[in-house]
Amino acid sequence: MDSLILCGGFATRLEPITLFVPKPLLPIRGKPIIDYILENVSSNGVKRIVISTNSKFGDQFNYWKVHREAVNGLHNKLELIIEPTMHDGEKFGAIRGINYSIEKADFNDDLLIIAGDNFYDFDLSKLIGHFEKSRKPTIAVYDVKSLEEAKRFGVVTLKGDRVIEFQEKPERPKSTLISTGIYIFPQEMLRKFREYLNDKNNPDAPGYFVQWLIKYSELEAVVYRGKWFDVGTVDTYKKVFDMNLTPYVMKADSHQAKKNPTS
Repeated sequence: MDSLILCGGFATRLEPITLFVPKPLLPIRGKPIIDYILENVSSNGVKRIVISTNSKFGDQFNYWKVHREAVNGLHNKLELIIEPTMHDGEKFGAIRGINYSIEKADFNDDLLIIAGDNFYDFDLSKLIGHFEKSRKPTIAVYDVKSLEEAKRFGVVTLKGDRVIEFQEKPERPKSTLISTGIYIFPQEMLRKFREYLNDKNNPDAPGYFVQWLIKYSELEAVVYRGKWFDVGTVDTYKKVFDMNLTPYVMKADSHQAKKNPTS
């Protein structure tokens, strides 16, 4: 399995912080957000890790990449794809950015896609194991336990493990289960991103792609418990930065998630 970590946005809701530092490189308890994602991905046997970003922050990610490879012994494992965009007005949108990376990286394996602003305490082995059994597109979902909070996300309705409806930022959510921005797609379905864009669909939030894909394929979901944050606003970043996260940060650091699952 290969992986793609999405870091191509400009995080305007986090300005002025993100005028100078890309959101995935913002520190939480002494490490960038993306480090926690990287540790979880690399500890689950993923063969290839690709990070996509934009031209504005390309140098910062390249500096981080070189340092991370040296510290973690990840030589020849991390790859960087840089979208030719310098500001928010030029951004590709997440789905167009995913397709750009798929075509540039020429993935020839199943693909784990993770939004680079995810901060969570669960291990990906449960999601990967489910996908390997079903061989169907699979998404990680989380219960925010609030219909008002769910309005901010892609809302999932399940029947067993199957996704029967997906609403992107709905006015009236039918569920409090939301998409975490973590997906696995079989290699043979990666061409669907190009098909979606060729149909002139919304190139931005991945949820729109999921809504479209349900018409052509069965999708499944794995529900995670524990803690999950979309670090998208100053208030959320401050909350995560200030709260006591030691139990699951230590778990991520020591790769104990498989031994002590929280989900």
